[in-house]
Amino acid sequence: MNISKQAVHQARKRQQQFDMELMDLVNQADIIREDHPGCGVEKMYRALKPKFMGRDKFCEIFMDLGYRVRTIKNYRRTTIPTHLNYPNLIEGMGVTKPHQVLQSDIAYFYLNDDFYYIVFILDVYTRKIIGYNVSSNMRHESNIKALKMALKQINPKERNNMIHHSDRGSQYGSKAYVKILNDSESKSAWVLKHRIMHMQKE
Repeated sequence: MNISKQAVHQARKRQQQFDMELMDLVNQADIIREDHPGCGVEKMYRALKPKFMGRDKFCEIFMDLGYRVRTIKNYRRTTIPTHLNYPNLIEGMGVTKPHQVLQSDIAYFYLNDDFYYIVFILDVYTRKIIGYNVSSNMRHESNIKALKMALKQINPKERNNMIHHSDRGSQYGSKAYVKILNDSESKSAWVLKHRIMHMQKE
């Protein structure tokens, strides 16, 4: 049977895309499992709502990955790093002024038989939340909305050398998110010299 090089290339590309989306999904599932160890795979599926995978396939893959509830006592976080990695820039650092360090995180709550997620961005010095967004999924679009809200409140001159501090969530490593940190969307054509710090969770 003759298979063209183009067909092989397309198949490989589809597999790479699936693998990347699966890595993101595992990172998101880890967050849920860490906070709710008894959450089963079907409940995870309803919470995450992956567009590229049906319920049965999701349950099959995640049970094979060790997400069965009965194995909870031996649960270990799956180590699947994001494609971006940044040094810890704030270790031992003294924060002395507003907008010097922004910290972003994701929390979630259970309401009416469904999960909802809130992304928030905190000014470490003032301890005020300057950006946030609530959604029913953990896709990076919600993080982007929170980031844009935060940046609107910061004078362009204060953005130089500002540090953005987050965990290793794949949302923060998405090309769209990093692009906003790098690119200017204001008329003054500012450039944010971003520094993302990813902390390794124990």
